[in-house]
Amino acid sequence: MHKWLCGAGLALALAAPAMAQKPGDHLAKPLTGPDVKVVKEAVDTVKQPGECTVVFTIGKDGKPKDLKPTCSVDAYVPYVERAMATVTYDPEVFDGEVFETEGVKQPFSFGVQKAEASDTPPVPVVALDSGDIGRAIARVNKTGSCNMSYVVGADGVPKDVKPNCTPQRFDPWIKKAVEKMRFKPGMKDGKAVDWPLTDQPLTLTAQR
Repeated sequence: MHKWLCGAGLALALAAPAMAQKPGDHLAKPLTGPDVKVVKEAVDTVKQPGECTVVFTIGKDGKPKDLKPTCSVDAYVPYVERAMATVTYDPEVFDGEVFETEGVKQPFSFGVQKAEASDTPPVPVVALDSGDIGRAIARVNKTGSCNMSYVVGADGVPKDVKPNCTPQRFDPWIKKAVEKMRFKPGMKDGKAVDWPLTDQPLTLTAQR
């Protein structure tokens, strides 16, 4: 039996306002992930390792649109498009208005080997707080970006957080925001494990 692996990352390129927010305002939050049945079908059919990244926009209805998949093995492209059809978000809300979120990235990692168990990546249950992001922008008073890396511990708590922000003055504020996130931990061979997440982009845009 082939082991199918889908490393589904949690990268979001998010814009957050630098002003007080109303109750109910929030950044886009993932609700459901890619269809794992399609991922298994892809590995069983293509039968070779591969990496894909899908860049897309979260529509006001919470569904991905304008998908732009890039895969190391072209045969995986139609499968990741099908897998993304089940992805849903609670869309971004600011000042009571629903917004689209552009530049969201969903990575996939396909591996094939003999095994009985499947590995599953961490799933966020408490996302980045838009209020923390807005306060960070207000304090630094600049537009910036981060390429975050951190480890989701077996307890679901982020650790070893490296914000990698430009300008660097964002780093301590974004580090604190990431440390408040909580995850359903990643699983390997049926056990919760530490799971590194890298190249997690975050766009920091001050509202004018």
